[in-house]
Amino acid sequence: MSKKKMQKIYIELTSKCGLSCDFCPSASRTLSTMDLALFEKVNKEVKAFTNDIAYHVVGDPLLVENIKEYLDISYEAGLNVHITTAGYYLKPWHVEVLNHPAIKQINFSLNSYRGNKLPISLEKYLEKIADFTLAFRALNLKSFINYRLWNEEDNNSQKEYNEKVIAIMFDRLGARLSEVNADTKKSLRVISKVLFNFDALFTWPSLEAPFVSEKGYCHGLNSQMAILSNGEVVPCCFDYEAVINLGNVKDESLDDIINNSQSKAIIDGFKSGNITEELCRHCAYRTKFK
Repeated sequence: MSKKKMQKIYIELTSKCGLSCDFCPSASRTLSTMDLALFEKVNKEVKAFTNDIAYHVVGDPLLVENIKEYLDISYEAGLNVHITTAGYYLKPWHVEVLNHPAIKQINFSLNSYRGNKLPISLEKYLEKIADFTLAFRALNLKSFINYRLWNEEDNNSQKEYNEKVIAIMFDRLGARLSEVNADTKKSLRVISKVLFNFDALFTWPSLEAPFVSEKGYCHGLNSQMAILSNGEVVPCCFDYEAVINLGNVKDESLDDIINNSQSKAIIDGFKSGNITEELCRHCAYRTKFK
């Protein structure tokens, strides 16, 4: 099988998140952090399959205090790094650490505040992220910052929350906001290379979720895949508990895992419109793909 470049591969630095968002599953996995030796092996092998990696599945990479050592490894491997974080654990030293040549994009999941009972106000939560943005932008004009509000529902229940978040961030960043219309936009520019991103609230797949179908398509193992902090390889970033465990990079190469019989069956199945894995048959998110 040829090594087609994937759009992105998710490498989970840590399974620890520290929050309990009501829209995110609570993993029953043992908390773990990928050690540097395994991470270096993974980065070297991943380069054959992608140019972009994301330090995320369910854990928050900002909880890894030596994150610079991970970024150095990714940079040495020639990989572009995407960071996804709730932003709650931002520290002042993150400004310089994340001003790293490996960083392509930093995503803040701003729905995290609404999904938790945090001991700070919304204004204080957003102030920390806005201050980081301004300090980071003063050092770095290359990397993108995205504020994610992935909470759209049919009843538009989060509209008031979203509009308040947008207004606060525009004010803190000194930008002019003429109108908030997240209903018809997928993105909203704040300042240079700083954007709000909007999308629907999704349901994480599980074997207990309603059955969807045995037919359809997904980008798993085609344009993305994930490697969990314990080394387990899964077809997509939604399989946080390795229900579809394709192998472990501690024991074998990523190339061998992607080319094993189970992986090939998944890839061939998606190509022909057949869903081979039971978890995927209970995943509603894949119905977005044609």
